[in-house]
Amino acid sequence: MSGDWIHNVAAQYRAATGNRPPVPTMTRPQPTAPLIQSPFSRELHNLSRTPLVLEDQALLDEALEALPLERLYSEAEQAAENDESWGMQDHLIRALLKWFREDFFTWVNEPACTNCSGETAAIGGTAPTPQERGDGAGRVELYECKVCKTLVRFPRYGHPRKLLTFRKGRCGEWAMCFTLLCRSLGSRARWVWCAEDHVWTEVYSETQKRWIHADSCETAWDQPRLYEQGWGKKMSYAIGFSAEGATDVSRRYIRTEARQLPRNRIPESELVLNLRVITQERRLHFSANQKAVLESEDHAEERELQSYAGTAAPASTAELRPRETGAGEWTEARGESGRR
Repeated sequence: MSGDWIHNVAAQYRAATGNRPPVPTMTRPQPTAPLIQSPFSRELHNLSRTPLVLEDQALLDEALEALPLERLYSEAEQAAENDESWGMQDHLIRALLKWFREDFFTWVNEPACTNCSGETAAIGGTAPTPQERGDGAGRVELYECKVCKTLVRFPRYGHPRKLLTFRKGRCGEWAMCFTLLCRSLGSRARWVWCAEDHVWTEVYSETQKRWIHADSCETAWDQPRLYEQGWGKKMSYAIGFSAEGATDVSRRYIRTEARQLPRNRIPESELVLNLRVITQERRLHFSANQKAVLESEDHAEERELQSYAGTAAPASTAELRPRETGAGEWTEARGESGRR
């Protein structure tokens, strides 16, 4: 298979499946009930705009250029021959997961010294430079080399274009860049935000007709109980955002009472209303047929999420593993060390 041919196939698949244009955020349909702008409500609406940048056609093309398409498609084809429970596109994203963690992105606990490559220690933070801010950095962490005392800046970039070349960071950078690459390959993808400081990706499987958990930090595929069972993480809200809407997917990831933190930042009825309004905004310019298909999927997903209530199905072996990324003290402080 030639690289150009594969590139064209990926671009055509994206155009034919999930590359729907985002809805302008200025347009707001009237909700069926008064929308109460609580602090958490405003936070949700701000978060909902995060993945809209992933719909930029030029950015998607740049992302596609960064991928070893021939390798990914070859691995996906081999996997598809041995496992027909997933479709070719699913196997492609699984190949992407492996390549992304092993060859493309780097996890950073503390950056190495830019002068002598020695170890550094955190000493605080500072404001981004104009260049860093222009590249999407909201803040900059400062470190001091333990050997030569050089100050090292570590910008926390939030824009996926910069991350295509910067290629390092922690959960936020990993999830943002990986979700972009999923979109560039044509998969419908969500950026999932957890109120307890973690983010990951969900991709829609056209074969299994459901949304699939994908965490690039852990090379995790379809392991939604990884956080509560493997990491021992307690959570309150997990919300999936995309150009198609916003969905409360908490029940997919929080299935035991012992891992459920209080959901008291907003009344449940207001949460439902706000997510409905966000979804209406995103789908405002979709065709009637697109809306009907998505609404059918919404109903199917709600039935899936309801099915988890009161169930005690054992977690898979993969979901019982501890967190693999992050320093010990860091994961301990975040309640992700696996200790109960």
